[in-house]
Amino acid sequence: MSKFARRTTEPEGYDYVEPTLTALENELREKVNESHEGLRKVESGWPVHQINWQKSRYIYDLYYLHKRISRQVYDYCIDNKLVDAGLIAKWKKPGYEKLCSTFAINPVNSKFGTVSICRVPRREFDDDKQIEDQTTGCRGCASGATTRNIFGNKYGQYLAAIQIAREEMQNGTADADDEDTTRKDKAEKKEGEGDDDEEENRKKLWASEEEADAAPSVVKDSAKSKSYAPPGKRARTKK
Repeated sequence: MSKFARRTTEPEGYDYVEPTLTALENELREKVNESHEGLRKVESGWPVHQINWQKSRYIYDLYYLHKRISRQVYDYCIDNKLVDAGLIAKWKKPGYEKLCSTFAINPVNSKFGTVSICRVPRREFDDDKQIEDQTTGCRGCASGATTRNIFGNKYGQYLAAIQIAREEMQNGTADADDEDTTRKDKAEKKEGEGDDDEEENRKKLWASEEEADAAPSVVKDSAKSKSYAPPGKRARTKK
């Protein structure tokens, strides 16, 4: 059996998070395998850090913030390395609530022997100054009142808040029995879906601007960030 195989049986309630985790894992696989032509060397690794952040944030928010998954589901994701346990542990500490990656806070990874520039509070910079960590593409993950998208693209959205906002808009404040029925219906529908629908389902993970108008502020902030463009595809100025 592969060392990456899951070690335990999926707990009850895992089907609630499985579609999102699977879609993000497939997206990560495609980003790693696609051509990196036209990208700076550091930019080719951005999706790895950003999707790792988003998977971990999704599970962290569902468990600690929204209370939508059980401890068994949370532990299953940790034990099977579906999420980054080290990153989640840092989010529990003051000052690290939005940390983009544990790589950014290790002085060994900096040629100056300091943490990444994305860890510097935004108030220390001019309003129009654009900062960007070379390793993760993070634009600022220091603590603060803002809930802005730290990557400035779809991978910085808060998928747990988006998912819950959609559920509430579609079903109102459904009770537990209704939610269980809805999950069973989704599971049955999933069994009948083909691979042709996988790409379309993946696109539905992220919020549109229209959805943001009726969603919580954290979703609104995420959805109204600028539209996603692959790292390195933006125009560069000539020296």
